[in-house]
Amino acid sequence: MAGFGVANERLRALEELEREIGASLQSAGSVILELSKEKPQERHLDRQAAQFGAAVAKVEAELSAQIRYLTQVRPGHAPRGLGGASGGFGGTQVSF
Repeated sequence: MAGFGVANERLRALEELEREIGASLQSAGSVILELSKEKPQERHLDRQAAQFGAAVAKVEAELSAQIRYLTQVRPGHAPRGLGGASGGFGGTQVSF
């Protein structure tokens, strides 16, 4: 039943990814809120923007890891439009 351990690990990674996406949205919201003020505090903006950038970088890295894992585990079994047996992304460009 080693497959369940890997599956649980992948689910935990996706849950962490979900938390990071939430954190990045909160940071972006804080930046927008601060910018909407008559006199935004630059230090607060810088801190929130840095948190946003870090969260986005973490999400990007985890998504890339998930994509790599899925292409290694099931090569040639991607849904239509995601490469199928060719292993590519069907002409679709993925960028972050």
